[in-house]
Amino acid sequence: MQIRLIAALVVVLAATPALAQTTVRGTPADKFIFLPHDTLAQQLAKPAPGQTYSIAVMNDHENYFVEFVRRLDHGNAVEQHEHWIDQITIMSGHGTLTQGGTIVGAKQTGPGEVRGDTLKGAVTQKLGPGDFVLIPAGLPHKFDAAPGTEMVYSVFKARQ
Repeated sequence: MQIRLIAALVVVLAATPALAQTTVRGTPADKFIFLPHDTLAQQLAKPAPGQTYSIAVMNDHENYFVEFVRRLDHGNAVEQHEHWIDQITIMSGHGTLTQGGTIVGAKQTGPGEVRGDTLKGAVTQKLGPGDFVLIPAGLPHKFDAAPGTEMVYSVFKARQ
């Protein structure tokens, strides 16, 4: 009898986290996607409206999404995401990541999203093809391509 009670308690405790999770947007399951290099390059050729960078979002879920970004050497804002972890792989080009410190000119642009002009007291890291960067939620950061060039990278964003 006592073993059954313990087994039942283990099942209930194991199921509790799954029951506690609620969907934010109820997005459907992913389907197979294949995107040839030329198609991706074409999607990244035009900057986002009012921006100097371009983004191609591959899939968008409530707890994660994947995007490709093309950055230039100018016009890039500091970003801080309260709820998102960025896992980034540099695909082409060279540039810098500036991270940490305090955002100068911080403005809330959405729930948990802050943009700014520069970072005070930050650290700068050079980046090149094949480099991987993990930006934890809440860490201010800014990407810039090397002077006179562009840098393309993929981002897997996971909701914290």
